[in-house]
Amino acid sequence: MNAIKSTIITLATTLFGVVVALGIVEIGVRALNSSAPKGPKWSDRPVFYFRAPGAPTMQNYPYNPEKPPGTFRVAVVGDSFTFAPFMQFTDTFSYKLQQMLKVSGSPRNVEVINYGVPAYSTSHEIDTTKQAIAEGADLIILQITLNDPEIKAHKPTGLTEHMQDRFGPLKLKGATKTLAKYWKTLGFVLTRLHNSQTHQAYIDYFTGLFMEEKTWKPFTESMGRLVGLAQESKTPIVAVVFPLFGIAMDDKYPFYPVHTKVKELMTSLNVSNLDVSNIYKGIPLEHLQVIPGVDRHPNEIAHRMAAEQIYLWLEGQKMIPDEFVIKEKFATRLGVNKQRPWAPPAATPPTGTPGRP
Repeated sequence: MNAIKSTIITLATTLFGVVVALGIVEIGVRALNSSAPKGPKWSDRPVFYFRAPGAPTMQNYPYNPEKPPGTFRVAVVGDSFTFAPFMQFTDTFSYKLQQMLKVSGSPRNVEVINYGVPAYSTSHEIDTTKQAIAEGADLIILQITLNDPEIKAHKPTGLTEHMQDRFGPLKLKGATKTLAKYWKTLGFVLTRLHNSQTHQAYIDYFTGLFMEEKTWKPFTESMGRLVGLAQESKTPIVAVVFPLFGIAMDDKYPFYPVHTKVKELMTSLNVSNLDVSNIYKGIPLEHLQVIPGVDRHPNEIAHRMAAEQIYLWLEGQKMIPDEFVIKEKFATRLGVNKQRPWAPPAATPPTGTPGRP
C-alpha cells in the first residue's frame, strides 16, 4: 500500500513539475512575443499599376517591333526577375539601364526592351531570344536566375495572386491552429521546426536544380541552343546572374557553388558574364525583397543597384557605343553645382570574350 501511495505521489509531483515547467515556458514565450518588434501595418507597393496606351504587354512602353533606323536596341531576356512583379515597369533594371544610356544626350535613339516573363525557364527563353533577334537587337542581356533549370510541362504566361509558396511561412489549419492560438509554446515550436525544414528545403531544391543530371542536362542544352541563336545571327550576347533573395548574401550564402557552375558554363559557351551577387552582400533581406517576408523577388532598390552594376560592367567590356557612355559621373549629389568626382573601384578581370556591338 505504501508503495502504491509513494508511486502516486511521485507521479503527481512529476506531473506538477511538468505543468509548472510548461507554464514557465509559456510565460517566457508570451513575453518574448510581446517584446518582439511588430511589423508596421504599411505597404510601399504601388497604389495602382499603369500601362501606356498602345503597349501590348505590361513589360514596356509601346515600341515598334521593326527597329527604327539608327536605333541602338538592347534586349533583356529573362524571367520574373527581369519582369519584376509588384513593381512598376519603369522601376525595373532594364528601364533604369535605358535611362542611363540616354543621359549622354546622343541624338541617336536607344531602347532597352524588357522581354522578361514570370515563371519562364531557360527552355522558354529560346523563343524569346528568337523574337529579340528578329526585332533587331544589337545586344542581348540574358538574365539568369537560380531556378532557370526548372522543367515545366506548360509555357508560363506569368504569376497568379496568392500562389502557394512551398518555402513560405507556416500556415496552421483546423484544431492545430486553434490550439496554437491559445498555447503559444506550441505555435513557437511548430514555427521553429517549419522554418528549419523549409530553410533546408529551399537550399536543397535550388542546389539540386544545378547538381542533378535530370535538370542540369536540359538546362545546358537549352542554354547552348539559346546562345547558339545569338552567335549564329552575330548578335552580341552577355549574361547577368542574380542571387536568390530568400537567404541573406553573406559568407554563409549557400549557393556560391551554383554561381560558380553557371559562370563556368557561360564561359565555356564564350559568353561574357557578370554576377551581381556581391553588390548585395551584407544588406538585410527586408531592404531587397519586393514584399519583405512574403515575396522574395528583388525590389526597386535591388533593381537600381543591378542596373548601375550592369551599366558599369558593359562600359568596361566595351559593349556600349561611345556615344552612349556617361561622360560625367559623381560620387556625391549634395548641391546643384560642383560635386566630388566618382572614381571606379579596382578593375576585375572580365569573363568570357568581350565584344562590341
